[in-house]
Amino acid sequence: MGLLEDKALVEAALFVSGRPLSVKELSRALGIRSLDYLEKLIELIAAEYAERKSAIEVVKVLGDKYVMQVKQEYSQRVVHLMPRPDLRTGELKTLALIAYLQPIEQSKVVKLRGSQAYEHIRKLLEMGLIYAEPYERTKLLGTTPKFAELYGFPENDPNIIKEAFRKVVHAEYSDLIAKLDGRGNEESGDSEENPGEAAEVGESGSVEKVPEAGE
Repeated sequence: MGLLEDKALVEAALFVSGRPLSVKELSRALGIRSLDYLEKLIELIAAEYAERKSAIEVVKVLGDKYVMQVKQEYSQRVVHLMPRPDLRTGELKTLALIAYLQPIEQSKVVKLRGSQAYEHIRKLLEMGLIYAEPYERTKLLGTTPKFAELYGFPENDPNIIKEAFRKVVHAEYSDLIAKLDGRGNEESGDSEENPGEAAEVGESGSVEKVPEAGE
């Protein structure tokens, strides 16, 4: 493919990923071998968005990764238009744990939450709320810019998110805290069908309780 086609392909990848991508990840996913060439393409895309003063920006984050996101000055004004995820209690519990402990190994999440966590993680990845990166024999999990926008954080800053979810995890999920502290034994076995209240972060990053879908 030519320059324009390659640039369009990289732009599409950044758009659909919903999370920061390294140049190496883009290279593997798109079959473009030259990392320098890929960086040039990303720089061209970022410059085009900046030149037309778009509400969308392409920025470098987490050291060596790139993400396409809504600029902060616009994200807070349109966050209420984003569809809120339809998550069950168990999925919210897994999401809260990932947000609190990120970056956290998938194997550790499964150990704390049980085998049901695999399905939770799959759904959270599909919704773009978390990312998964290869790490030794498992994966590292963490929250994405989409997660930050959806739950009202000014940016996808792990430290800010961790602090907000510290209250959630400690107040709502004492069984997980027991496991983290080494006091827990077996998974308490949340029933995915049982209604109840789930903890959620409000638009200002504050913690609030919301009824489970269907209540």
